[in-house]
Formats: sequence, C-alpha cells, structure tokens
Amino acid sequence: MPRHESFKVVGKKIKRLDSIRKVLGSPIYSADLFPKDALRIKLVRASDPHASIVNIDTSTAVSMKGIRRVLTSRDVPGVNVSACIIPDRPLFAHDKSRCVGDIVAAVVADDLDAATEGADAIKVEYTKLPIISSPTEALKHDAVKIHEKGNVVRHLTLRKGDVEKGFTASDFILENSYSTQFQDAAPIEPEAGFSQVNSDGSIIFVGAMQSPHYVRGGIARMLGVTEDKVRVIQADTGGTFGTKSDEVAMDIGGITAIASLLLRKPACLVYTREESMIMHSKRHPFTIKHKTGVTKDGLLRAAQIEMVSDTGAYASNGPLVLIRAMFHATGPYVIPNVATDATCVYTNNTIAGSFRGFGNPQANFAVECQMDALAENLGMDPLEFRLKNILRPGTATASGQILDESVGLEECARTVRTESGWDRKRVQYKHGQGRIKRGIGLALMYHGNSIGPEGNDTATTTITITKKKVSFRVGLVEYGSGSRSGLAQIIAETLGVPFEIVTDEPADTGTTQDSGGTFASRTTVMGGRAVLKAARALRSRLDSVAAEVLRCHVSKVTIHAGVASAATKPRRSITFEKLVDECERRGVDLTESTSFTATGCSFDESTCQGIPYLQYTFGAVVAEVEVDTASGLVRATRITTAYDVGKAINPVGLEGQIEGGTSQGLGYALTEELVHKDCIVTNPTLGQYYIPTSTDSPAIRYKILEYPGSLGPFGAKAMGEPPIVAPAAAVANALHHATYVWIRNLPLSPDKVLLALERTV
Repeated sequence: MPRHESFKVVGKKIKRLDSIRKVLGSPIYSADLFPKDALRIKLVRASDPHASIVNIDTSTAVSMKGIRRVLTSRDVPGVNVSACIIPDRPLFAHDKSRCVGDIVAAVVADDLDAATEGADAIKVEYTKLPIISSPTEALKHDAVKIHEKGNVVRHLTLRKGDVEKGFTASDFILENSYSTQFQDAAPIEPEAGFSQVNSDGSIIFVGAMQSPHYVRGGIARMLGVTEDKVRVIQADTGGTFGTKSDEVAMDIGGITAIASLLLRKPACLVYTREESMIMHSKRHPFTIKHKTGVTKDGLLRAAQIEMVSDTGAYASNGPLVLIRAMFHATGPYVIPNVATDATCVYTNNTIAGSFRGFGNPQANFAVECQMDALAENLGMDPLEFRLKNILRPGTATASGQILDESVGLEECARTVRTESGWDRKRVQYKHGQGRIKRGIGLALMYHGNSIGPEGNDTATTTITITKKKVSFRVGLVEYGSGSRSGLAQIIAETLGVPFEIVTDEPADTGTTQDSGGTFASRTTVMGGRAVLKAARALRSRLDSVAAEVLRCHVSKVTIHAGVASAATKPRRSITFEKLVDECERRGVDLTESTSFTATGCSFDESTCQGIPYLQYTFGAVVAEVEVDTASGLVRATRITTAYDVGKAINPVGLEGQIEGGTSQGLGYALTEELVHKDCIVTNPTLGQYYIPTSTDSPAIRYKILEYPGSLGPFGAKAMGEPPIVAPAAAVANALHHATYVWIRNLPLSPDKVLLALERTV
C-alpha cells in the first residue's frame, strides 16, 4: 500500500471525472430529460400562511380542456406525509395551511399551459388563523399552536463545569445579542423530476436530488408500497447546497409518481424560480445571546449562550441543525465553564432545513463577533486574544471532548496572520481618512466531521475491475463538488492504476446500496473510507496473483501506472490487463462490495457532554473591506484563508470548494436575505434576492494545511461545508475595524451601516 510520502495519484491536481462531459454540455438539466409524451403538473400553493382549509373546489378545473386529473390529499394511496425527521408535514395540505409553501393541489394536464390554467381555476376557501411570524411570538405562553404538540420543536441543553463559578472568577463579563437571516441556496437548476410506471406496476423516478435512497423511502410511503417497488435515479445535479436533500425532492417524486400511477403515463414537474425559492428549505434564522466571562489577562472562563432558531412551519432538519449549532456555539476555544440552551421553534414562515454549514455559520457569526468585542474591551489584538484560548492538541471542547489528534488551528491562525499582513494593516487601516474607510477582520472556525449525533454514519460501495476499466458505485451522489472524482483518485492510488481508467456509475437505487444522505461533507470522508476498504481488498487479491505469476513474495509486488512489477533481480513485470486476465482464469473475484460505518460518537443527552463528532476541520479567515460611509455600502476587497484539511485528496477540488464557499459566505454576510412580511416571501426571484456576482468577488487567497486525522481516507477531512462558516464574522469584524461600529444582525446591508454610523455621530 502507498505510504503518505509516496502518493502517485492522491494529492495531485487531476481533472475531474466529469470535466470533459461538462465542457461538452453532456450533463443536461433534469427538465431536458422529460419524456416527450410526459404529462405536465402545476401545483396550487396555499395563499394564506395560517388558515383552516374549508373547501377545495376543483370542479371547474377538471372540466377544462387538456386536464387529466386534479390531485389532492384524497388521491394519496399511502401516507400523506413528506417530511425528513418528524412526520409533521403533509404532502398535500388538507385541513390547514401552515405556510405559503404548502401544496394544496396538483393539476395534471397534457401540457404546461393547460396545467397552469387549471391551477388558476381551483378555488380554495380558507378561514384565517392568527399568524406567528417570529420565535418570540411562538414562545409566548398564550401563542396559538401551529402544531398540536406546541411550537417548540426541540430544546437542548449543554452543561460543562459551573458557569456561575466561572463568571465569579472572571474580571470582565460581556453580554451581546446577535441575529441571522433566512438565506436561500438559489441553485441554478430549480427542482425537477419525472416518474413513469413499468409494466410490472413499479415506479421509476428520475430527478435532481442529493439523497436517492431517502427519496425512494418517501415515495414508497406515499404510494403505500414496499421500497423494492420504487426505483430512484439521480439525474445530473448541479448546485444544491442542501435544499435537494430535504422534502422538496420527495414532493416532486411523490406527486409525479402518484400521477403516473393513476394515469399510466409519464408525469413530470419542474418548479419555477419563485416556487423554488418559496418551497424548498432555507438557512435557519437564529437569535443568539452571548454572556462571556474573561480574566484581565485574556483567558476565557465562562460562556452562557441562548440560541433560538426559526424552522418555519415544519421541522424538516431543524432539530439536527440545532444540534450542530449548539455544539459549535462556543467556537474553537477552550472555555472551562459553559451553559448553552438551544431551542428550535415553529413559525408560519416558509420552511428552513438543510443548507451548507448546517447551523455552524449562524453559531460562528455570533461567537466570532463576541471574541472581537471581548478583545476590544480588554485592549488586546483580536488575533492574540484568540491564540490565548484556541483549541490545541490535548484540550477539551465545550462538550468535554479531548482533541488528541489532527488539530491544525494554531497554524491556520498564524498562516493567515502572515499571508494577510495582519499586524501592519491593523495599524494602517485604523488611521484611514476620507469617505472610504478600510478595515481588516478575523474569524476562526471548526467544523465537526461525520454526522455524529445527527444519525448513523455509513457508506457502501461496489468496485468492479475489468481489463479496460475500474468502475465503482456508491450511494453518495455527485452534485457539483467533484467529490466522486476524489473517490476515483483513492481507488486509482490503492489499486495502482491510471486515474483515467476509473469510472463511476450513476447513483441509482436499483444498483447502489443505501449510503445515507449526501450531506454533511460525507462523500470524501465516509465514501472515501468505503472505497478505500473495497480497493484494498481487491488490491490484496491482485497482489497475491501477481506474486505467483512473477514468482516472488507478495511483499515484493508493486503496481503502478497499470503495471505490476516484482522488486527482484532480474526485475519482472506484467501489465494490468494481463494480470486481470490471469485473475479471471483462476476464478479470482474482482468485484468487491463493502461498507464503512463510523463509530465512537456518544454523549450524555442531558448535559451534551461527550464526543459528538469524530474529528474536526479547522480554519481561519481574514477579510479586508472598504466601507463607503456616504452610502453604507460594504465591499470585501481581499479574503485570506487557511484550512487544515487533513489530507488534500485533490487540491483542485479543494480550491473550488474554498472559493465557492467563501463567495457564498460573503453573500450571507452582505447581501442575501429572503424577506418575509406577515410570513409571505416578498423577494422570491433572483431579481430581488441579491446574490454576489463575479464583479463583487474579492481576491481570495488560500493556504491548504495538512494535519491528517484517523477518520477519513489517508487522513482527509470534510471540506464541502467549512469554507462558508467564517466569512460573515470576518467581514463583520472588519467592518467594525473600519468604522468603530458594531452591527450584530446579518446581512450587513447599507441601510444598517448608515444607521449605525449616524448613531456614532
């Protein structure tokens, strides 16, 4: 097996498996795959965010030309539920609407125009109910219950040490409140898919999604059939950032499957941009209160934190997002005494769920701004203050987990200090004059790898070797990150074959085993361990046969670039093709199916003390900004980052993740906010929802550091989510450095900046 210092494929900048296909335009949008004879579906959404549904009048619609059927809750053959964790969300709302994203009916027609006209003809009679637009309202003792069990989805407490004694031992105590907004993922491709019925009555669903096996389970429940009667195939999927791992893929799969089953024709559904932004899950808004105690020489002694998240009308993945936010609430710092209370709350806003970072961006914004405020009150440099308190090998997190390996946070911090020119610019920018003020700010981060307390963490794979290629199947899907190319590199490295002959098979529940959802940056870490395990088993078989053919001990066999050689004199070799031939002649099985399951996560649910995650990715971000004090506009001019990635399987892919995540984090910091007024989204188009463009992008510098961990293949860590975590806090801290004002609620929009500046005059 290759030693870390002798990698031939892993760690090299190699083009992605799908690069040629993408350049040639081969991966097309899901809507382009619709069968020509497919029926078209248009949804009818609730017009009132909270109301009793008195009547759904479909009589006019069903009599219109081209209308084949109008589906409501009565047409669901199985269970009328489309939900991730808690079965609180119906596929079709029938007794009550709880948000404007609720689906009341679906019109199935010969073409989209007819379906749209039919949807417009459906009349729904409502009796309005009181609207709850914020967690504050939802938590009032006399608040109307959105669900029968109340408005609290989940409440968690974390307790470490004695927080009151910690405050007593502190020389200075600081209290602040922070808030974050709804953020929309806004993938280029809106949600889309189609279903068709096989001759045996089983269903095939094809669509853009992250978690085919989850979708299969959802469709089967809605149809009232066993999962073997449903086959789900992932179409080429571009960006999703979490939204296509939640209910929306099950919605489309379930509705098209019901239509197809009832009418015995293919049926398809594609969301408009407005439907997409209203109906798929968003990033949770959080309100986070920090009370922090510190000694006069800058040592953190105590932290008391209250977190409240708005999950909208349905739980979705809100309880799991809350868990991750809670465990990351204190940031990557050593604090001996911690008391954190975290609550996830229902409102009548549109649904919030999975989104890149999964609760950590919200937690990080609050704690990193709090760290800067503490440093300022102590008269310390923000970086020096952090270095006094950061997690190092042998220290304990807020959950009491001792970090005994792979902790590269200090080097990340010192690297960005040097690369950004931190010390010089902190002085230089502070004394700037004129309308344009410049500032530089910092944020550190850590991010738990593995699902941990969020669920069972397993990945499965099948690898097959033939003379011309090595193919692999894995239940974790590709949706733009390039992670499956990383899996191919791991296989090529282990087997000693050229990367070019490794191919991946599409994610298909008919041919791949369940690996859980493709989220939490699991593909490289968990999928990588599965393919590494399978490839090593196959390599052992190849080595044994090669040793016999080459007449040497198995320890003398090397395979590189598709040639097996014996480290003997005279040196003998055999091509990979001939070696495979020989294996087949001897009846050696060159297909290996295996799985990898992470173990070791455990914690006390009453105190949340223990090991929630098996390892952590660490990073540091320095942001430089220019602030126009006349307009309030904040512009990021330069971002410097350093991440401890464990082992860079493919540096090109890592660079793409860092740049993309940083840009998305800047949008979160400065411009992006899905606005609700009386629980109705007021800006559900890309003309009203402001995503940073290439002209807004600053120069992004990055350093990749490697502190290998024991969880991922060859020491690799998760890197899909971490780059979005820290930019918002770094920008907010840079804004303060430039203007001396604190803005503790995202986004840092011009109106907030101007108002804050006016208050300082």
